[in-house]
Amino acid sequence: MFAPLAHGVFAAIWVASILSATGSQLQQVGAAWLMTSLAPSASMVALVTAVSTLPILLFSLVSGALADVIDRRLVLIGSQFLMFGASATLAIADYAGVVTPLLLLLLTFLVGSGAAIMAPAWQSTVGELVPRDEVPQAVALNVMAFNIARTVGPAVGGVMVAVVGAGLNFTVNALSYLAMIGVLMAWQPLQQARPLPAEAVLPAMRDGIFYAFHATVVRRVLIRAMCFGFCSSIVVSLMALVARDLLGEGAAVFGVLMGCMGIGAVTGAALLGILRRRYTVERLLRIAILATACALVAIGLSRSFALTGAALFLVGSGMVLGLSTFNVSVQMAVPRWVSGRALALYQMFTFGGMTAGAWFWGNMGEVAGIGGAYLLSAATLLLTLLLAWVLPVREVGASEIAPAPDELGDPLPDAPLGVGVVVAIEYRVPASRRDAFLAAISKRQRMRLRDGARQVTLMQDAVDEELWTERFCVRCWTEHRRQLSRRTLDAKELDEALLSCHSGMDPPQHRYFFERSVRSGRRLASLRPRG
Repeated sequence: MFAPLAHGVFAAIWVASILSATGSQLQQVGAAWLMTSLAPSASMVALVTAVSTLPILLFSLVSGALADVIDRRLVLIGSQFLMFGASATLAIADYAGVVTPLLLLLLTFLVGSGAAIMAPAWQSTVGELVPRDEVPQAVALNVMAFNIARTVGPAVGGVMVAVVGAGLNFTVNALSYLAMIGVLMAWQPLQQARPLPAEAVLPAMRDGIFYAFHATVVRRVLIRAMCFGFCSSIVVSLMALVARDLLGEGAAVFGVLMGCMGIGAVTGAALLGILRRRYTVERLLRIAILATACALVAIGLSRSFALTGAALFLVGSGMVLGLSTFNVSVQMAVPRWVSGRALALYQMFTFGGMTAGAWFWGNMGEVAGIGGAYLLSAATLLLTLLLAWVLPVREVGASEIAPAPDELGDPLPDAPLGVGVVVAIEYRVPASRRDAFLAAISKRQRMRLRDGARQVTLMQDAVDEELWTERFCVRCWTEHRRQLSRRTLDAKELDEALLSCHSGMDPPQHRYFFERSVRSGRRLASLRPRG
């Protein structure tokens, strides 16, 4: 469980993250409780949670692309300074007595923006700081760090709000970012040589989306995580009203209740390694959903502090098991070149669901009451179990992400910049091997789409039925070289299977074409063949 802490940089950032996350919890408690006095309606209180998670939906993919194409350390430092500035401004405004609901939401949005920018960069950095076989433990430790903060932060934050006021919460949160800034500025990661120029941000974002869409495991995790986040978001978004309306208590009890959820989350994170060895990923997700749904029912029906606290312990464990399993599944299912973007998309879908859920359950709280909203969310969460049969999540083998780059040689000296390239590969396949060829080429084409190719087609010669041509496009010659550098071991195995189906005397013929405009008067230019 604690093996990743043997790596010095990971351990230093992990400790700093506990301080930073504790400050964030103080701010969340202070902001939610302050809103109950500024605009005491369920929808406005839930909106505090919504605007803190909305930036993840808006900015995560940009951050993930930046994390993959530039120095991740710079992305992390910039996000910390943004959160520090927004938290400090909120503290000053509260002490000056000028905080309005709109200003509170705006500054909460900026703090959430910093967190949205930081998360993909930090999570994709984990794979560089610890060995691959320790990534699940590292993810569990990160979850544990957050939930240690969620255990201590709300309890302390509730007392601070009740005794001093929300301004102290905001001040401590601002100061908590300084430790992380210091660690990141002292860290000097090794810079790996890039054989190809760095991608531009917008094309990198597009490639990340296409990869997630065509990678089956990632696509399923995104959908399942979004549904889980939508249903479970009610816990945090309406917890202040559970304390005030269902239990008739104040800010201190609100903080203790959040702490109960944090203790459950720490327990769930500690058990994650054991449970992963005992159960499959899909079985673990079903356990998490059932546990969370049962806890939501108990919260909705309870009017007892003890019962609500116990239910929150269970919901904390269930949410951590679910979200951590989704997170690890994404990290273990993608290669390093796209890890930041894949994790960003995971964040977007999960917290997009949470943002929509916070708004939806806030409005349901006004219509059906706080208890009724919790019961409805539990029923909705149970319905998501049906997705386990339609979109099951599985483990990904190492060969599916281990690199096996194709060797293309030096770039063509006359390849024009920014001109699209069409690749055509010719196979001669006898009728006896046709079924095996079609099965292999179908899988291989999905991988080409996943790795950046577009307009992938397969053609059979109208006269010579044994002659087949696979055709696909890329944006330019550099992008084709980048696509080949992304080839994985399982793609290499498929290429070998296709080669075994080919019956020609020479290897399959590769031909390359530059896309030309008809108006230029130049024909589509054929490049040298690659045997």
